[in-house]
Amino acid sequence: MQADKTKNKNIFLRILPLHGWIAVIIMVAVHVMVFNGSRIFTRMLEHHNFTTAFDYRIPFVKEFVIIYIPIAYFQWVYGFYIAAREKKTICARIFAAEIIAKLLCLACFVIIPTTMRRATVHGSDFLSDAVMMVYRLDTADNLFPSVHCLESYILMRTVLWLEKAPKWYKWITVPISILVMLSTVFMKQHVILDVIAAIVVVETGIFVAKLIYRKKQS
Repeated sequence: MQADKTKNKNIFLRILPLHGWIAVIIMVAVHVMVFNGSRIFTRMLEHHNFTTAFDYRIPFVKEFVIIYIPIAYFQWVYGFYIAAREKKTICARIFAAEIIAKLLCLACFVIIPTTMRRATVHGSDFLSDAVMMVYRLDTADNLFPSVHCLESYILMRTVLWLEKAPKWYKWITVPISILVMLSTVFMKQHVILDVIAAIVVVETGIFVAKLIYRKKQS
């Protein structure tokens, strides 16, 4: 009986270690604050359109919605789950970089509110309906940097840090991340500058996280 009680108590720790749970909870809280809280300050501000001539030449490809929704979300959930299961030092560096990058997004969202024109979707097939659903649920703001690109790019950049990840995951992370970033522009959810900005904030987050943990170890 006592063994069963202990087993039940540790069910959450069998999913993730304690430091992994803490990292995930903080990451989700910061994400909600950044993506939704920023709108409190930007709702009445002028929004800028960073669409370039090159963006106008990129075709709208509704098939990329398959990458944009299910594949991207699977990558993020599984990728951060794998990162949260790593030993404390690796987990802390990855999630610190993610949170720093997300806070930089908050600064960009508030200082430079952005918007863009979405594609005109023709047809009533499943893919067209899925794109329209995305457009309805994800309003055309908080675009610079692209959070979609941020999440996939940071998982791609830190995949080599992982010690417990299966080999197949390391192999597919790069192509999936590239496809997710491409999906944002082919879905007309983001423009090229949003993608570039996402890469910059992730690289900055990784750099700062490395500095922090280097000082802690010295």
